[in-house]
Amino acid sequence: MDKYKHKRITLKLSGELMMGDLDFGVDLDHMRKFAAELIEVSKAGVEVLVEVGGGNIYRWRQAPAGSQRNTADMMGMLGSVMTALNLADVINETHQAEAMSPLYMPFAIPYYTPKKANKSLSEGKIVVVGGGTGQQFFTTDTGAAVHALQTQAEAVLKGTNVDGVYSKDPSTNPEAKKYDKISYDEVLAKNLKVMDMTAFALLREASMPIVVFDIRQEGNLKKALIGEKIGTIVTKE
Repeated sequence: MDKYKHKRITLKLSGELMMGDLDFGVDLDHMRKFAAELIEVSKAGVEVLVEVGGGNIYRWRQAPAGSQRNTADMMGMLGSVMTALNLADVINETHQAEAMSPLYMPFAIPYYTPKKANKSLSEGKIVVVGGGTGQQFFTTDTGAAVHALQTQAEAVLKGTNVDGVYSKDPSTNPEAKKYDKISYDEVLAKNLKVMDMTAFALLREASMPIVVFDIRQEGNLKKALIGEKIGTIVTKE
């Protein structure tokens, strides 16, 4: 356990990462690869809360013209809950996981509370949270930040399809510079896209480290926790 830098983390995963090569929904074989990495670090003693998005099922930005934002956001949160249930089921095939949501749906998913999440984490279960904060107008990034603070996580890891934070969009600008380490203030000054700004402000205020890395590469979660130089680390200094 002492080779890992953190005892307890929050990992943010977008719903799109669960699609694999599909255009919609969940590729179970693809999801099992993520689950295997989560289980490996959990068995090694790292307590993991996973915050999942729902963009693989529904995104409010893609709502038909004329849709109400309140309704579209709620539909996106429900998509996130569906993804959380799916991931928890996959983990439970060989390990212990508990899906939770701040949306109150007692017949569908246990209700999230900090006390319940902390208890499950302390018992060695992987906690999978869907539904963001349970409120419209807040992203699952913000849900990850709130739940990281509520469970006294030591860091927030954001697993993405990009290998870190860049000065510009690397997909359109070949001169984009990747940062190995960067401060919160520099992120703000350069208007870099690390997380939703509400989430970023919460983590900055709490001096919570953020690690942005490409989770599609097998083994990268473990490498990030060991402290290998992958992705970008965002800290106070």
